[in-house]
Amino acid sequence: MKKVLIADDHSLFGSGMSSLFLQEGYDVVGTVEEGDEVLYQVISKSPDILILDLNLPKKNGFEVLKEVRDYSDKIVVLIVTMYDDHSMINSVKKEGGNGYFLKNSDEDELLKAASGLTAEDFYISAAVDSPTVSEEFELADEDEFSTVVKLTSREKEILKLLVQGFSSSEIGEELSISPETVKTHRKNMLKKLSFNKVSELVSYAYRNKLV
Repeated sequence: MKKVLIADDHSLFGSGMSSLFLQEGYDVVGTVEEGDEVLYQVISKSPDILILDLNLPKKNGFEVLKEVRDYSDKIVVLIVTMYDDHSMINSVKKEGGNGYFLKNSDEDELLKAASGLTAEDFYISAAVDSPTVSEEFELADEDEFSTVVKLTSREKEILKLLVQGFSSSEIGEELSISPETVKTHRKNMLKKLSFNKVSELVSYAYRNKLV
């Protein structure tokens, strides 16, 4: 009997997933609502399959996926999310995820993937980019979580130093890069987040707990 761990901060959805897998004969070893608890549960419960939402409090799903993959390359990790976004799909694949499903995906498709996929596979649900995706899912792409995860690790480093009041020259010295490179990263962040001023970046960093 395969063991399943579910990580989702919406208790109603988590309960629904739990019931779905229980009905199909899986052993649901737990549900987790906060990202910083997932790895502990993975280590203690040894699931065969992890159902993982991307937008978790305290630690987002990408960070969790990296932790899980550092711990084990055997667990099948299926992302079940509201974000119909190809850049996120590519990031999930790069970090070692095994399936990408929207929360309006067909349940039978998810169960089939859970039973058949291995840790070397990658599967994209038929619901992704579907013309029948609801307005709710389309609008979800515009929230701040969907943009913060697109910042590179270097951009986040620079953003943290900007918040602390460092100049481009000081940031360059701190990170051993040129001031011009810092300015390029800053320009890219402004473009990605559709901001015009560094002050907006600073406010954004505080809202998304990047500092």
